Amino acid sequence: MQTDEPDPRRIDPIHTPDESYQHRSAYLYGLVITGSVLAAAPEDIGLVRVVALLGGTLVVYWCAETYADLITARTRARRPLRAAERRELLAEGLPLVAACAVPGVVLLAEALLRVPPSVAVDVALVVNLALLLIVGWRMSTAGGMTGGRRLAATIVAGLLGFAMIALKLLLH
Repeated sequence: MQTDEPDPRRIDPIHTPDESYQHRSAYLYGLVITGSVLAAAPEDIGLVRVVALLGGTLVVYWCAETYADLITARTRARRPLRAAERRELLAEGLPLVAACAVPGVVLLAEALLRVPPSVAVDVALVVNLALLLIVGWRMSTAGGMTGGRRLAATIVAGLLGFAMIALKLLLH
């Protein structure tokens, strides 16, 4: 028997468990924040401290986003959320924090190799730019884009990385 009432186990009727668009967008957003932190990092700060700033900043953003999502979901559902719903919302934003992993590992490796901080942060920004291009390509492909539209969407994601590099050049 089919009814028109939404499934009470779902917070968002258009979201299905197989979809990962929230994960992709959270990862893209995390890369933009990562680039911002790298761009604003003082040149005389140690690389391990930059990695701590990256992780800490993204955890704060994740907490804020998750809190807002939990409140919004409860408001939309008009009832307290079930534990599984809360866990799902908590997990949806984790790619935002995970986005700093690759640039963070690059910075830690550079710290071990005693790369000067200003050079190391520049390298991490370029790695971050490459990740933005990859994510832009994958998101546009998953969205069914082909040809010029896929390329344009990828370029837009890359421009966010270039903006962070430009920001760093303007700040320092």
